[in-house]
Amino acid sequence: MMKYLKQYPFQVFLVLHFMVWSLVPLLRKALPMDSIEAVSWGMYCDFGTNKHPPLSGWLANFFYNVIGFQSPYAIYALSQLCVLIGFIYIYRLARGFLSKDRAIFAVMLLEGVIYYGFSAIEYNVNVVSLALWPMCVFYFYKALKQNAFKDWGLTGLFAGLNLFNKYTSGLLLLSMAFFMIYNKNARQKLKTFGPYFCAFVCLIVFLPHLVWLYQHNFASLSYFVGRGSQDSLANWPILKHFIYPVKFAGAQILFGLGALLIYGIAWYKAKHLDIKLTRTQKDFLLTVGVLPLCLMIAISFIFGVKLKSMWGFPSAYLTGVLLFAFLPCKLTDIFKKKLYIGVYALMSLMAVAQILIICLNKSDKFQLDAKAFGQSLEQIWYAKNGKLPLEYVAGDVWWANNAALFAPSKPKPIIWGDLKQNPWFDENDVAAKGALILTGGEAEYYALRKKMKFVSPPQVMEVSVQNRMGKKKIKKVYYGFYNISGER
Repeated sequence: MMKYLKQYPFQVFLVLHFMVWSLVPLLRKALPMDSIEAVSWGMYCDFGTNKHPPLSGWLANFFYNVIGFQSPYAIYALSQLCVLIGFIYIYRLARGFLSKDRAIFAVMLLEGVIYYGFSAIEYNVNVVSLALWPMCVFYFYKALKQNAFKDWGLTGLFAGLNLFNKYTSGLLLLSMAFFMIYNKNARQKLKTFGPYFCAFVCLIVFLPHLVWLYQHNFASLSYFVGRGSQDSLANWPILKHFIYPVKFAGAQILFGLGALLIYGIAWYKAKHLDIKLTRTQKDFLLTVGVLPLCLMIAISFIFGVKLKSMWGFPSAYLTGVLLFAFLPCKLTDIFKKKLYIGVYALMSLMAVAQILIICLNKSDKFQLDAKAFGQSLEQIWYAKNGKLPLEYVAGDVWWANNAALFAPSKPKPIIWGDLKQNPWFDENDVAAKGALILTGGEAEYYALRKKMKFVSPPQVMEVSVQNRMGKKKIKKVYYGFYNISGER
């Protein structure tokens, strides 16, 4: 193993990372909530969802239903494929600033950033960003250096795909635009056709979603704004301008602490060097590697907005590159050994921690036997409705999407029973065929009844979940029926 580690350190790291973080989550009995939601989006949405642009859903549906034979592993593999693509493009970008060995270690240090392993098992828009951010920045850097038409086009393509995945990617694009204006050498490229072709390609890629937003009253943007404006400091309006950005920044440091510690321990007694980077190179790394995160913090500070810590997911992608570029040292055998030990020890510790969490947790979010649950729902439906097929299920994100994916008849999910937030379903068809109602709480059930007429009073089914240690828990699920005979 040591022979291959020395000869092919990058390839070994990629293989081990993929194997560990795609296999460990198979201990879960249930797919993560964001993952099943993404699959549902891909099955039923077109150019937008009730929360995000559609790209993550399209990918999830393709991997799960088309090439993955509806295996949970297809989703876990997709997550790590996004991570590995990100790693490869970060390495390619790093080679523009660092030696080969330093570029490899810069990528390996990301094992110490929680977003790339521990958190990446839950496939969602953030995980897709781990691939798209480095791809976009790599081609942007190539375009700036070579001014090739192809590279500007690829920059525009991945800029558009970033927006087609998650709106906060716009902060990366703003940072890139800032560099074009701020840096003298980059500013000269504005006199050429390339940057404008890049912007045109980006717009073309993103245009279908823009049209969708206009047609659906900017529904997903409303969700985005709402998520950022949930205010727990409403009675302390001044404090939120300071507490929220500090908490967000602190969370990003905490989530990257592993990488900082690994590098810091190895760097402390190493011989320090001065890598000869040009002013333009330093400006570029700081602009695309630090400015997006600074913009998030600034938005929180200026507007007093509470940002979700996970919104910083892709912004740590240049952590290793920045450390090697601005705190360089001589790559001695001792230094390399410390990094190897640190990276693989942390990978092992995080994997063990994830295994313990999965095996000991009794939550239905980890231990739900979704197929058995889906079959139980079918029995409940047909006992009430005879031969009337189960075509729709309305309820909260977790229970409705599990029913949609794992009930034998594959009913379509109407999240929270709000057809305005699920515009891909026909209101008249839902009314004609009825729906099964599912929520995880009684209060949520009555809230849903206010949105949908002709919903029956709730009934309770007890769902038994059991962890890998044999510990059981009973979860109450509230169910009923919408617009069927006897419920009007």
